[in-house]
Amino acid sequence: MKAWSLPLLVGVATVLVAGAFSWVPSLWWDEAATISAADRPVDELLRVHTRIDAVHGLHNLLLHYWFSLVGVDEFTARLPGAVALGVGAAAVAATGQVLAGRRVGIAAGVLFALSPRVTWAATEARSYAFVVALVAVLSLLVALACTTGRRRWWVLYALALPIATMMFVYSATVVVAHAVTVAARSRERAAFVLSAGMGIALSVPFVLLAFSQAKQVAWIPPLDSMIVRTIALDQWFPQAPGTAALCAAITVAGVIVAARRGVLPGERTLLWLAVPAFAVPMTLLLVYSLLAENMYLERYLAFTVPAMVLLVGWAAARVATQWWSMLVVLTAVAVTAAPAYVQQRQLFGKPGGMDYSAIADRLIERSEPGDCVAFEPRVSWAPTSLRAVVDARPDAVEGLDDVGLGRDAVDRVNLWSTDASPSELADRAAARCEVLWVVADGEREAGFRVWHPNNVWWRFEPHRFTDTETYRALESAGFRITDREPIHRSQLIRLEPAQTQ
Repeated sequence: MKAWSLPLLVGVATVLVAGAFSWVPSLWWDEAATISAADRPVDELLRVHTRIDAVHGLHNLLLHYWFSLVGVDEFTARLPGAVALGVGAAAVAATGQVLAGRRVGIAAGVLFALSPRVTWAATEARSYAFVVALVAVLSLLVALACTTGRRRWWVLYALALPIATMMFVYSATVVVAHAVTVAARSRERAAFVLSAGMGIALSVPFVLLAFSQAKQVAWIPPLDSMIVRTIALDQWFPQAPGTAALCAAITVAGVIVAARRGVLPGERTLLWLAVPAFAVPMTLLLVYSLLAENMYLERYLAFTVPAMVLLVGWAAARVATQWWSMLVVLTAVAVTAAPAYVQQRQLFGKPGGMDYSAIADRLIERSEPGDCVAFEPRVSWAPTSLRAVVDARPDAVEGLDDVGLGRDAVDRVNLWSTDASPSELADRAAARCEVLWVVADGEREAGFRVWHPNNVWWRFEPHRFTDTETYRALESAGFRITDREPIHRSQLIRLEPAQTQ
């Protein structure tokens, strides 16, 4: 039990760091997709994932049961990810401790907790935090199997591998990295081949399903010169160039010290585990993206963070040989990462400044039971209409008459519902509404664009609600604007029939 006290402590601390203020940022489009799938009956959830987004299916199934217990909001949607990251941190600390001692375990675990990609994952209700944790556990199982020779670790590896693959299919590439580790540093080669083979066999049906949906990533732009910045910065250190530079410096210094003083066998095994575990998946995805279609996005490689922090943690332990010097190094990393941590936890800190939660909150505060609601069908800066607000926050329209609904997402076997045409909306509103709330794109005299790490520009085109087809249809039906409230990228508009004003 004493040997596991350090990883347990690191894991608990990581949950607190990752979870703190994770509920503040407004939900955004990706998270709306998660909640849309998770917040429906299991048979319908499974049905939609046989057609789309299978790569997030297991995560969404877990959240379905979680939501059935605690409901849906920003805190409940993101808390499971923070807990998963705690498991990942404990696994990283245990791996460092098993292979290279307590100082390496402490350094790697703390660096994991401070990593900007980890603190980002805690604010994202997607599968990234879970796959980071699962890959960290897989690496720990390899470390335990290689150092103890006990078959039970390979049995657990065979069971954990398909779970990680179903959580996020790209993580299957880590098997190739682990094969390199075992070939270089272990006599357990036959056991690994058997274990990995069983895990791969169990994963094949899911991998085939995911591959059949590969068109979902067809939107990813081709690789270009930005890939250098993406790998060096965005992949592990989003919004934290200082942390990237400091970790690179620590690693170089650690390698120089090790070259002069030598490397112990356990440290050598750690290096053979860590370096392939981030280099091999990245190389495989980049080569495929160059030869075929681009499947590389910086967040898709989040599961390589455990390997990266193991390497940097080892280097930190070689450079900082006293407790106070290690404290200085880790404090410096925390200071450089702090701005990214704060930015990630701003109300409008999500890509494009999406404001779904803020819209939902204001609609709940201002509307009365029985009021009508509709959503502008098209906005320049989002792939779907602003109806995604309802997918992210179903409570936003409780007690309201949704006169703008076209076809429900469940009926469409899709993640997204559709909107009624402007003329149909106007007819429904005229027959049923004394007060109509419309969630619309914001007023903009001039357009602008926002850079997204996906290597694309998000364009916010000029917009005036009174120039839209939606408003013209409502105006023809006798509705007039009585109030409007800007909400960052969007606006909340109140309309009433002219005769009631």
